[in-house]
Amino acid sequence: MHTRLGTRAISAAAIAAAALAASLAIGALASCAPYKAASKNAYRIVVITPKEAIAPGAFAGAEDFVRSGAAKRSGASAIHAVLPEGIASGDRRKPGAEAAMASFVASQAEDPLVRAIVVDPALPGCAEGFREAKAARPGIVCVAGDSREDELALESSADLLVDLDRAYRAYLIAWETRKMGATSLVSVYSAAEGDDPTAARAAAREQAIMSAAAADLGLKYVSIETPPGSDPAAYARAMTGTWLRADGPGAALYCSDPSLVGPLIAGAVAYGGYLVDAAASATCAAYAAALGLDLGPAKGDASKERAIVEKAVAGLGLRGRLGLWGADYQRSTVAGMAEFAQRVVEQASRRESAKAEAGSPIAEASPAVPSLPTSVDSRSQLLAALSSAHPEAGWSASYDIDPVTGVKSANRVLLREDVYVLGSGYIQSALQQVPIKYLAQGAPSR
Repeated sequence: MHTRLGTRAISAAAIAAAALAASLAIGALASCAPYKAASKNAYRIVVITPKEAIAPGAFAGAEDFVRSGAAKRSGASAIHAVLPEGIASGDRRKPGAEAAMASFVASQAEDPLVRAIVVDPALPGCAEGFREAKAARPGIVCVAGDSREDELALESSADLLVDLDRAYRAYLIAWETRKMGATSLVSVYSAAEGDDPTAARAAAREQAIMSAAAADLGLKYVSIETPPGSDPAAYARAMTGTWLRADGPGAALYCSDPSLVGPLIAGAVAYGGYLVDAAASATCAAYAAALGLDLGPAKGDASKERAIVEKAVAGLGLRGRLGLWGADYQRSTVAGMAEFAQRVVEQASRRESAKAEAGSPIAEASPAVPSLPTSVDSRSQLLAALSSAHPEAGWSASYDIDPVTGVKSANRVLLREDVYVLGSGYIQSALQQVPIKYLAQGAPSR
């Protein structure tokens, strides 16, 4: 729910608890990429993610950007700063975790050559870290993805906030279900998704929109939640056959919890159902794990990985029944956000050079002035960056609109990625227009 909140206060005790994490930050930063000797126009972009075992997609996206030619143009260098494990869980209940996250993010601005900080996921403390970084360096560009704390707190401190568009996609998932030929939509949620209030509200709104859209599109809609205290993956593995038998071979499965993807894929394959989508987690890697496939021969090439999966699915007689995302969402968005940040820095550098050539004084903006000039359309720039990083995927985006007030955000962009149906190709869901009436479904009241 959008609630106008001030910046979170961090106690002195919590700040003290961050000291250890701050010292770890130096080691983590140093281990990822050595600093280059500074040239006249040198600058650095820092991309912050958890380690690979915790967030493999985000980690890979950061590594992609560091290795890319884009990261080295215009005198730039890229640094992948890996969060210490004590911070990376994002658990507010852990003493000092939020303050440690803020300290880790803010500390990146201490390097005078750092012009942009990109963080994914935006764990609790990220907003405060951005605020502190901008207080010290007003012109630094701050970009965050995958909000894990209050979105308005992040919007108030970040230049750009990027999230998956669960509201639009709720309608599109129902649309995809009918397009694929299914007759019912079964959405499965983990009880753990209700532990976080923000995630619980998003899931409730998603279900309300799906239910309304399914009814209008002539689909049966069923929403299932795994029992509290159970192992969600084990429960889904045991029950998927029952769910599909209840609704027949025309049932399409959906989930938003990554731990449920494997069991739902296996169930759809075993019982002849559909898998329509899985909220950023229906990837080639997920299919390979569920079907026992080796993606090694593809050597990381996304199109070759998809070809391996597609061949296996065709052999099972399931063409047109299983969907995946054309590109790994987390990997693509992290690389795309870093590319976006670099483009903004390059534009600012060109403006500074033009001022210098004209003899105008160049001064850092005041802390109240955002880093992005008003001429920058973040949505268009981000889409261009995503297309550059992963041209094979179809993307669409829009600025977030408060479902209660109707106010459009100036810097929160919500993304949608086209679904690739194995054996049929892209379904063009990202290009569909969503009737505005659905966005009011499940909207929180003030």
